[in-house]
Amino acid sequence: MSPRASCIALLLALPPALTLTPTVGSALADGVILSGPRAAQAAVSVQLSLEELVSRAAFVVVATATEQRSQWEELGGSKRIVTYTRLSVDRPVAGQPDGEIWVRTLGGVVGDVGQQVSGDAQLRIGAQAMIFVSRAGSALVVSGMAQGHYPVVHGEETARVAGAPRIAVRRLAASPDGGTVLPRTGPAISAAEQLVGATLDAACEAVSRAWKASHAQK
Repeated sequence: MSPRASCIALLLALPPALTLTPTVGSALADGVILSGPRAAQAAVSVQLSLEELVSRAAFVVVATATEQRSQWEELGGSKRIVTYTRLSVDRPVAGQPDGEIWVRTLGGVVGDVGQQVSGDAQLRIGAQAMIFVSRAGSALVVSGMAQGHYPVVHGEETARVAGAPRIAVRRLAASPDGGTVLPRTGPAISAAEQLVGATLDAACEAVSRAWKASHAQK
């Protein structure tokens, strides 16, 4: 096996949540240079219901990521890389968000050091998603990490009238890396069961109803 193929095979075999430090000497495809992992982090969480998500959220939006920057921050008594993503709000769903917001997620790349945290939302530039947003001190974060992030995907469905053109439709998908999620023990179904695969309009209506019910009790 060639050195290039060996490096690719090693990368594919690594666990999903790793801190990777580029060094000189181990070349990978497209000029990326990586050494072994410095640290591994895996998220384990229990499935949240839609009611739990909205009760944690300051607001809910459908938004598009337009800009990102990563930096080192002191969190939980240790320094780690975080990424701030600017979101342009396309559709307020619940609460009162500004037209643009910055949301902090764990992981990112600073200089020649990169960290990836399994279980947190992965916001991609140019991608639209429904996002539940909470306040953590002075920062805004995704409620429930990946459980509060639902990318919008575009597809088509057959028209109800025979011979009519297919109808474009937007639906919600699951966040790319949800980490290890344990099943619920309570009677309520998870938010993912309600939202993943739902049309964007139906999902917004469900979130709005849950938000009104939750905040009416406060």
